[in-house]
Amino acid sequence: MDDQNTSETEEQDFSFSAFANAPFYVKINEDLVSLSGVCPGQSVVDLACGVGGVTKLIFEKLRGAKDSMITGVDLSSSALKQAREDFKDVKDAMVEFVQGRAEHLSQLIKEKVDAVVFCNAIHQFDDKETLLNEISNTLKPGGIFAFNTSFYEGGHTEGTEQWYRKWMFRSIRILRSEFGLTPVRANKVESRRHISVDQYIDILRDKGFDIREKRVTTIDVPLEGWVLISQFEDWINGVMPGVPLAPARESLQKAATQLFEEMKVNFISRDWLDIVAVKQ
Repeated sequence: MDDQNTSETEEQDFSFSAFANAPFYVKINEDLVSLSGVCPGQSVVDLACGVGGVTKLIFEKLRGAKDSMITGVDLSSSALKQAREDFKDVKDAMVEFVQGRAEHLSQLIKEKVDAVVFCNAIHQFDDKETLLNEISNTLKPGGIFAFNTSFYEGGHTEGTEQWYRKWMFRSIRILRSEFGLTPVRANKVESRRHISVDQYIDILRDKGFDIREKRVTTIDVPLEGWVLISQFEDWINGVMPGVPLAPARESLQKAATQLFEEMKVNFISRDWLDIVAVKQ
């Protein structure tokens, strides 16, 4: 196997794709797409589209109208390669994929669109004001910006703090005993700094958006969800900074599995924030 194929395999091993296909997570994003109100004949951007899981959900809402247009935007070339392959036979709506940064969205999308859908990624951007400027500049007046995230201040469901403490403590113990490694706190990913629901609303209003919908939904995340998120590179770097991906993944997954068995639980809840805003 050549170096390029090896690199793509490693990226896929630690990508978001497996978690993105978990049934409970698909339902979360399906609900947001429905809440956004996108409909046939519109032009919609799926921001941070990855391999196109949410793009498929948007497509189901827009299909049947020849003038519908969906543009998936992502930074990962391997994810976009997979997305293009999955959509190669689509005929009853125009679907395209563009590589680039969300912070440059208005430069990537030449014509203004009816809606931007942004699933579980807005928390990764420190400079949310610049990001929202770009999104606003991409939308038509009256255009919709719909996003969700489980990473915000207050996002841990009440009563679950003990689970997170136990999980991290057990994971680090396994990491030390089985791999002789310890996280490097100085390398902690700064994009994990969360803001509150009120702060999101204040920024949106400051950037010229009206809030149409705001809701917080408690989601019961099964063991599968915690195992799958533990193989996502960004999650690993956030909770185990400075640790090689493979041993970090194994430690997190083993700890989650042990604790579910010991605690005799079928799920750990987490709160998801959905916001739908309208450009003035």
